[in-house]
Amino acid sequence: MHRLYKRLAVTAFGRIAEAKGFQKLKPSLEAAGIHILAKTYASMVLLSTVLVFVATLTGMATTFGILGLTDLPFLLMLATFPVFAALMAFVLLYYYPAQRAKAFRKSLEIDLPFALAHLSAIASSGISPENMFELLTGFKEYRAVSAEASQVVRNIRTFGMSSVTAINEVASSTPSPIFKQVLTGITFTIEKGGNLSEYIKQMADKSLFDYRIKREKYLQTLGTYADIYAALLVAAPLMMLAVLGILAVIGGEILGLTIPDLITTLTFIILPLLNVAFLAFIHLTYPGV
Repeated sequence: MHRLYKRLAVTAFGRIAEAKGFQKLKPSLEAAGIHILAKTYASMVLLSTVLVFVATLTGMATTFGILGLTDLPFLLMLATFPVFAALMAFVLLYYYPAQRAKAFRKSLEIDLPFALAHLSAIASSGISPENMFELLTGFKEYRAVSAEASQVVRNIRTFGMSSVTAINEVASSTPSPIFKQVLTGITFTIEKGGNLSEYIKQMADKSLFDYRIKREKYLQTLGTYADIYAALLVAAPLMMLAVLGILAVIGGEILGLTIPDLITTLTFIILPLLNVAFLAFIHLTYPGV
């Protein structure tokens, strides 16, 4: 079914997908580990966009027809909402590889300090780079790092590449510049006959040091966020509720709401929404250290 969908997409939109704008998808697809041609993926994006438009238009037209909704606002909705839905589908699918590559890069850089520490212990035994990366693939707690290590092993075992070529191949496609630097350093050390164990140990120590620095900086930032939260979402609402409590005795309306209704709205709707928004902000700004 998946192959049929790809074939249909390329047949319908293959020429359009060859445009320069869609070829920019290639680096993102490679970095995200999506093994598909940029032309094929772009064709699937275009076909999916058209299908979303047709499905939304058909569904809304059928629903409005059954309910007998023929007024101008519903007709305008019928004319605009399918276009909006199709545009959203196109944007989400077009930028999905870039977002996936970004998430993969973040995962790599989070686990890299600990993976390097483990790799340093493995390298100190004097085993070959191939076996070194093969052992690393067995530690699934390192997630993205283990996945990249498995690519190195695949390049050697399946495609017959040398260790240096296999590592360079992964370094050229990894979305993390830090991990790319590590891999490039490993190949350089191998080619020059240097001490691989010592190099990896140095990189592990540097990565752990950088990890601690980032963690300390983020903790300082969290302290600032805590002060902002206390001022805006604790002290300010308490003062506002105190003022509204006094005004409730006097009576009157604010923004068309009675004082008791305004207190209820503030307590059970506005404040919970602001707290959820603040938690979402903390989650989005979390660097993963």
